[in-house]
Amino acid sequence: MMKKIICLLCILVFVPLGVLSAEVSGRVYDSATRQAIDYADVVVYLSGDTIPKTGTSTDVDGAFTLDIPNGKYDLVVSFMGYHKLTKSITVRNTNINLGRLYLQEDAHALQDVEVVGQSSSMRFELDKKIFTVGNDIASAGASVSEVLENIPSVEVDQEGNLSLRNSENVEVWINGKPAGLTADNRAQILQQMPAESIKQIELITNPSAKYSPEGTAGIINLVMKEDRKAGYYGSVSAGLSYGLAEPWDTPPGANANFNINFAKGPVDGYFSAGYWYHSSNGRSLTDRYNLHGTGSQPFESIPSDSIVSHLTQTGINRGSGQGMFMRGGLNFRLASHSTLGVSGFGMISDPKVLNDNDNNLNTYLLTDYHSLDTLRWYDRNRTGGRYRPGGGATLDYTFKQDGHQLMLAASYFQFDFHQDNTYLQSEWRDGRRDSTVQVQTQHSTNQAVQVKADYEWKPTQQSRLEAGYQADMGWCESPGMAYSDSERQHELYNYYSLFRTQEQTHALYITYGNRFWDKLAVQVGLRGEYFKRHLESYYKDAEGVEQDAYFGKENKQDTAYFQLYPSAFVSYDFGNGHELQLNYTRRVSTPRGHQINPRLDFSDSTNITYGNPDLLPSFSSAVELNYLKVWDKHTLSAGVFWRFQDGTVQSVRYMDDDVMKTTFVNVARRQDLGVEVVGKNRLFKDRLSLTTSANLYWNTLTDATYDNILHGERVQVYLPGQNILAWSVRVNAQVLFTKTFSGQISARYRSPRVVAQGESTHSYSIDLGLRKSFLDRKLILAFNVRDILNSRSRSNYNWGEGFYQFSERQWHSRSVSLTLTYNFGTNYDKNRRPDQQMQGDSMMQYQQGYEGYEE
Repeated sequence: MMKKIICLLCILVFVPLGVLSAEVSGRVYDSATRQAIDYADVVVYLSGDTIPKTGTSTDVDGAFTLDIPNGKYDLVVSFMGYHKLTKSITVRNTNINLGRLYLQEDAHALQDVEVVGQSSSMRFELDKKIFTVGNDIASAGASVSEVLENIPSVEVDQEGNLSLRNSENVEVWINGKPAGLTADNRAQILQQMPAESIKQIELITNPSAKYSPEGTAGIINLVMKEDRKAGYYGSVSAGLSYGLAEPWDTPPGANANFNINFAKGPVDGYFSAGYWYHSSNGRSLTDRYNLHGTGSQPFESIPSDSIVSHLTQTGINRGSGQGMFMRGGLNFRLASHSTLGVSGFGMISDPKVLNDNDNNLNTYLLTDYHSLDTLRWYDRNRTGGRYRPGGGATLDYTFKQDGHQLMLAASYFQFDFHQDNTYLQSEWRDGRRDSTVQVQTQHSTNQAVQVKADYEWKPTQQSRLEAGYQADMGWCESPGMAYSDSERQHELYNYYSLFRTQEQTHALYITYGNRFWDKLAVQVGLRGEYFKRHLESYYKDAEGVEQDAYFGKENKQDTAYFQLYPSAFVSYDFGNGHELQLNYTRRVSTPRGHQINPRLDFSDSTNITYGNPDLLPSFSSAVELNYLKVWDKHTLSAGVFWRFQDGTVQSVRYMDDDVMKTTFVNVARRQDLGVEVVGKNRLFKDRLSLTTSANLYWNTLTDATYDNILHGERVQVYLPGQNILAWSVRVNAQVLFTKTFSGQISARYRSPRVVAQGESTHSYSIDLGLRKSFLDRKLILAFNVRDILNSRSRSNYNWGEGFYQFSERQWHSRSVSLTLTYNFGTNYDKNRRPDQQMQGDSMMQYQQGYEGYEE
């Protein structure tokens, strides 16, 4: 039996040794401008054959790489508006670098259609989908949060919270690292980060064992711009934006960005800085009926005699703020096979400017439902502000030689949160107005350290073995307090809280992948993680003395566990552009931040939120089946996914007298079944590039009971089981009117869907963008209208024991923006003729013997 197992392993590992192949690479450029052409088609045919053997598209740097079996081939490079370029190659076990390949403009074609080819904004890989931000016209002058709204399968609500495939358990990374972005801070960070700093967005819906298993829905990875070309080049841009809906007194917003990239010999680097000043206006409405008994849907089914009172809350919010986002890095090629790099990014905001620039006015009216008598009438005006400075730094080293690659990296991140608000509450009683002042402050510091070591070995061109170690350590401290006077002399001890967390994760992983018969690709992996967390919580008694708070089940403050996370991927290429993929992973969602912080949030006196420190990690298993079909000008991706999750976290609402309180609970079990279809089409001689995505979700939640003792009270709430059916559609159309003038329109619709204790209404929105280039595309003017219909809002119906409620909130109104960008620099020797340039660069790359080096 043992001999049979050994023979089987030998077959799996060494059979590909007989499939001899090599790597063919190169870069595609415009022969006139010497600019890289991204997403040019590179197709390989067997000599004399008309059916493609394989193919790919160039990346944003014009580069491409293909694994091709031994033999004689014709490699064809094409792009709309250019003559095709054909090169005959012979593959004989040795990697081939074709150097720079220059395409000549087809003057006749350009005269006929008066356009140039429009590069694609989306491509697919085995375990992820990649969206290029630079091709999105709407990204000019926008934030990363706004760009994410145009990415299929991603939803961004009015508060900036993200969800992927109808689940908020998603991780957001920067350059393949968690970077300290959590559910507590990432909404505000992404709203401050300029889209111009992002190169592409990767959706990893079912990550392999190489990646952290955190986030049951998957990972959204933001890849920052970091080009490496000889010479120097960059851009500078400035823009204005203005809200068109009421209130009209909101000042215009502004943004400015500068970036430069340089490379010479063994050193290259980059630096960028972006300044932003934003202003916003919005509104809110809440209608709540306080009941004897349990609310239900529809409202008409609730007996009239069970309704006690009616609360109407209306709000208007205005806000503004400014800050700066900076990033930079240096890379040193120590030798032809090793590189040392240092990089970092940071956000700066001025608290003196932010404070007193946020204003929120809410009016509350509580009436008797039957007699319509006023029971309470007051308004609550909040002034103040918040700011989130932070950033991170990374030191990395890469060694690559003879099929072996070792990558070492150490990173440090810190994000702070500071919030100071003054509340002036005025209440009308017996014909007179009584006013009280309250000042609330909250500060938090999040620090994280990550150390990684990744090893990769390619024993053949068809197989790959990966192994590595990763350690993540994090610390968070979050104090909060309040005062009954604007001078902050009289502290309200019952508002005080101090919450600390310390956690660490140590992981080892191994993955092995192989390709059989040039058709079947298989990858399996296993990751083992040890997780440990320590929590502390403190409050102040009536005398102002800090005390340990009751904490967790059986008063335990420490959590530790070890888990295994397997993954498996299978892909089969049927030829002629047909490919089928099947994968499986196990993942985890660890509650953090406001979900476990027991601090009471009193920012709205009728709606109080607090976390639940008893929350447990939620584990899930996910299976995906994806089909991909590629035609000459069309791409279709269709997939089915199923996710099973134990202990998913949901919010729960309950009434405490006339105050609604919200916390979080582990629901017993959840299942998600979904269908996702994405289509890319180039129509009308490439004048129109159309991206359409449709998603259908079915979720089921088992019933659960929330039972806990916290803040001196026992809470017991029953959550009935739910069956959820929802769908959404997005359409993004980019139109080329002329060679230098293009437009884009994006539309999205989301159906009503069930949420915990209720349902959300449907939502829809439309954005429009226009872009015109001048001076040989060095100067670009972009105009955008965001939310043309002024419909980007969120509405919910919620019901439970003692209440029925409708709420609607809109954080930003319809707005317009105008952005001007100028590109500068040089990355080639203008004194050399095109033929000398091509030959010289190709020879230089051959002589250096490794990819990417240019003098």
